[in-house]
Amino acid sequence: MPLIFFLLFSLSLNASERIIALAPSISEIVFALGKGDELVGVSEYASYPSEVQEITKIGGYSNPSLEKIFSLNPSLVIGQSQYNKTLAQLNKLGIKTLSLEMKTINEIKHSITQIATSLNTDPSPLLEPIDRAIKQAQGKPTTDKKILIVYGLSLDINRGLYIAGHEIFYEDIIHLCGAKNAYESNAQSQPVLHYEGLLALNPDRVILLHHNATDGEVDFTKAKELWYNIPINAGVNKDIIILSKDYLSIPSHRIAQSIITLCEAVSK
Repeated sequence: MPLIFFLLFSLSLNASERIIALAPSISEIVFALGKGDELVGVSEYASYPSEVQEITKIGGYSNPSLEKIFSLNPSLVIGQSQYNKTLAQLNKLGIKTLSLEMKTINEIKHSITQIATSLNTDPSPLLEPIDRAIKQAQGKPTTDKKILIVYGLSLDINRGLYIAGHEIFYEDIIHLCGAKNAYESNAQSQPVLHYEGLLALNPDRVILLHHNATDGEVDFTKAKELWYNIPINAGVNKDIIILSKDYLSIPSHRIAQSIITLCEAVSK
């Protein structure tokens, strides 16, 4: 009997999960932990690593399909807190779920640990590069420059800009790199800023995050020229930087690369 119990216990430890990741950041982390072969469903926006393209898509940010998820017979569904309603519905159906907060760097690190623990694996290979990047960033000289990070390359600023606000990993990185976030309010992590608000903030440097999936057709030169004509310090001094790395928008283990890339832009 002890031998049978030991064998059953060993099998339960080694049994493969059937994981569904509701966000690209989560599927990236699962792959990085060496558990990509256990993913049976991912977000339609998941694109990294390339192997994720072969996995069944269960919907996007606002419309994950409960029917599709249930049909894949998952043993674990992992989502960020904005999916809590979906996760609660899945719990009622008897499906195990894991809800994560992934706005700040500390929350991303904690989420990596939570996922690794759920999958019986070690998070340290993913956490150590993040800690090294943080240490490297903290060695940068401080500056009084006010940095504004803007999502996308909109050619019509009057329609509003999505910017990096408070308690989000972009602000964490700005502070790590020794600078100030031009948006100082505690109100929102990703607020919408209009023209008058932009003038009031008067940032010294603007960093535009370009993503091929959302604004691949935008002309970089025209986007910069638009900003040069705005009467703010960054426009007058032509201090506008465009970054086109897709990982910059994903709160995964690749936050280590985001810290390095954004610190280079902040410290120029």
